[in-house]
Amino acid sequence: MCGIIGVIHSSEPFDCGIIHQALETMVFRGPDDVGVWHNEHVALGHRRLAIVGVKHGHQPISSQDGMITVVVNGEFYDYKRLKQELSTIYSFQTDSDSELLIPLYLKYGYMGMMEHLRGEFAFILYDKRNRRVVAARDRFGIKPLCWYDDGEQLIIASKAKAIHACGVNAVWDEDSLMQALSIQYQPTHRTFFKNIRQLEPGHLLVYQPGSLKDVEYWNISYPQDAESPEPTETQARQYVDEFHNLLMEAVRLRLQSDVPVCCHLSGGLDSSAVAGIMSHLNREPVHCFSIVFPQADDEYDEDAFATETVGKCGAVMHRVEVSQRDILRYLPEAVWHSEGLAVNGHLSCKYLLNRMIHKCGFKVALTGEGADECLAGYPHLRKDLFAMLPADEKETLTRKLYSTNLAITGTEIAVGDTLDCRSLKERLGFVPSFLAAKASIGYKMYGLLTSDMREQCSRHDFLSEMTDYHHADKRLSGVLPVNQSLYLWNKHALCNYILGTLGDGCEMSASVEGRLPFLDHRLFEYAARLPMQMKIKDCVNEKYILKEAARPYITDRVYRRQKHPFQAPPLTRYFTQQEFSQIYDELTSTDFMKMGVFNRRAVGELLTSLPSMGIVEQTAYEPVVMLMLTICYMNKTLMTSHDGNK
Repeated sequence: MCGIIGVIHSSEPFDCGIIHQALETMVFRGPDDVGVWHNEHVALGHRRLAIVGVKHGHQPISSQDGMITVVVNGEFYDYKRLKQELSTIYSFQTDSDSELLIPLYLKYGYMGMMEHLRGEFAFILYDKRNRRVVAARDRFGIKPLCWYDDGEQLIIASKAKAIHACGVNAVWDEDSLMQALSIQYQPTHRTFFKNIRQLEPGHLLVYQPGSLKDVEYWNISYPQDAESPEPTETQARQYVDEFHNLLMEAVRLRLQSDVPVCCHLSGGLDSSAVAGIMSHLNREPVHCFSIVFPQADDEYDEDAFATETVGKCGAVMHRVEVSQRDILRYLPEAVWHSEGLAVNGHLSCKYLLNRMIHKCGFKVALTGEGADECLAGYPHLRKDLFAMLPADEKETLTRKLYSTNLAITGTEIAVGDTLDCRSLKERLGFVPSFLAAKASIGYKMYGLLTSDMREQCSRHDFLSEMTDYHHADKRLSGVLPVNQSLYLWNKHALCNYILGTLGDGCEMSASVEGRLPFLDHRLFEYAARLPMQMKIKDCVNEKYILKEAARPYITDRVYRRQKHPFQAPPLTRYFTQQEFSQIYDELTSTDFMKMGVFNRRAVGELLTSLPSMGIVEQTAYEPVVMLMLTICYMNKTLMTSHDGNK
């Protein structure tokens, strides 16, 4: 919905011109309005994308006595009911859902108010009476929030580039880069920029003079293995009905808007279910936006499935055709906006999809993201489930899994050698399949690094460090391996990549707010407690409960279809000579090599060998090449050079 920033400075009077400079870097997040509030020690800024309370929702918002001031990014759902309940203790001045924060804080305090907030959000609240600043991020990290503290000033903002505009140099965080080279993702609490941290999902940052606390207010909780018995037929039907009702409510709440709402649509179950339910609830035809790859085969182009869904729903279809040339052309822009790295051309695709949504006049789009996290839908989680089966059955199912999931080979299921995973296996008792896949990317990547960088990376055991940071071996003790994998996936892949880089980063680049029904925390908490048979039935039928709950709203082909993660056709397989030359020139350029990360000869040899590789190997090297390209573009577009210029 918006871009927010807060600056808390301890000594010198603050120049509010800096706040305006920072807000200019986030104009794409909020082109409709801008506002700044400040006193001698605190300044809050807001760029607005007007969606709820369009005419009377200017921010920052202050209480009538001036004691509380807030800036909010995102949406609080069910706000009309809450406003009515709170109107006995507080007189609302705007039509905005954001103003809810003030009476909730006054009534419940900063910890107590969080349980009443439902939605996708990040906010900064200033309490003048107690000289307290409270910043928070939603439970899953749908909306971004990062911060910088040097002892003299605390800066909190939606994007790192806004912090850079306040005078903080943009240089690589070496540990985050090394972890990405090894297992794709930066640590959950860090960004790729030195000294700039990201607030973790489900956390609060609480500042008072002399004190800065990072406090967890929510976390994902999975049942112990013994608490998940196989349901009876009657129980299964009840689970489906309850899940259906929760999903309907989650979609209905996310349709509430003062501006038109559309839908992302692929050919898969998740977005098709959302589109179908939207059509059921809406009086007007739903506008669906879909990526198509006319130059690729059916393994990547899902147009036929999406077209059937649109026909069943009576929706309006908007196709966004993307070529390999488009993926390369728009990749630098997508990296700049998202402030993240990518393993596939789907980053450019999401960027182009949201540009088309904006062009067609929409500000809000519902998406199917989060369903796989909610219901253990990914193929790599089925592989983890197979580990509990007899050896012969495990081997048969694993072989079939690989043969039917070429698109995610190398990114979610491992191919070839991996970095050392023994410590992780000792800690958890097994190696989650997606982390083995990330370690296989790291193994390939290490062969392309300079000897110095490889030595620095090798000093770390990033998989074990990840386990330590999340206390995963203790927190997940007794939890099913599938749910253990899902927990770590949600803390890294979901937060950092799916929601941050591909989600909000691409959506807000086009001034589009993404809304995610499957990450409604009440729906998610219900799903987390479900028996595994309701999620992966008979070890092969993934998201079973969603298929049954959404059966009236989806086509037969979507109902029967296996999970198909959205992937762009790999550049390593579908390139022309022109595209190959561009990739080669970028990744062997003098400027890129000045980073001191990659070995020019090794990179050149890999690229020239790609055409002679088999399809599986080409696909497995796609995340390696894409990581290098996005590192290259982040270095070019976001990092400050030694002379202080971009």
